[in-house]
Amino acid sequence: MSIVTYQLQLRNGRERRYEVDIERAYNLVLLNAETHPEWTLLENNRCGNCSLDTQQHRYCPVALEFEEIALHFADTASIERADVWVHTRDRSYFKNSDMQTMLKSLFGLIMASGACPILSRLKPLAHFHLPFATLEETIHRLTGTYLVSQYLKLCDGSDKPDWELKEIRQLYRELKVVNLALMKRIRQASRDDASINAMQTFVSISSIVETGVDDIIDKMIPVLRQGL
Repeated sequence: MSIVTYQLQLRNGRERRYEVDIERAYNLVLLNAETHPEWTLLENNRCGNCSLDTQQHRYCPVALEFEEIALHFADTASIERADVWVHTRDRSYFKNSDMQTMLKSLFGLIMASGACPILSRLKPLAHFHLPFATLEETIHRLTGTYLVSQYLKLCDGSDKPDWELKEIRQLYRELKVVNLALMKRIRQASRDDASINAMQTFVSISSIVETGVDDIIDKMIPVLRQGL
């Protein structure tokens, strides 16, 4: 079972439910034949590093998956709150969350597990999804997963391992380009700021990892040196 469910109880009593299948497939023929908002078109605020073929992809795959959520929260302010349950295969999480934090968590899962060739490099993190993660938790999970991937390179001899995290900075430079473009798309789909600010968080995180991942790891050293 690879489905993660976000279940929301809003202050006005309305409920929302979003299911994300981490191993979902895409029917490009069907998607290209459908009509979606202009902001979802691949050529609308297309990422400067996008490698998708416009003959196959009429729409940005991430924008298509954001469409319903962006519509539901187009008039929602970041500070509005809701009770949020997140159900994974092995456990459930609960948080009384502001909308910005909830959307950042949901958007992040969708982006990492979707069809974007750049964002999907984070797919291992989607399989170990941690809702509402703090910056420190995100960096710990990110670098830990990355170093495991480098160990696998060492084991199979496919490439020289990057123990100095040099390539992770390059990855986040690429992610920053994507996040900025997606934020521009979301801005077109929003009248209030909840979804926009959620995407702004990803822009900020990508900048931090690109330029200051060592500083964050340094702050975690007292904890990391306590064991192992």
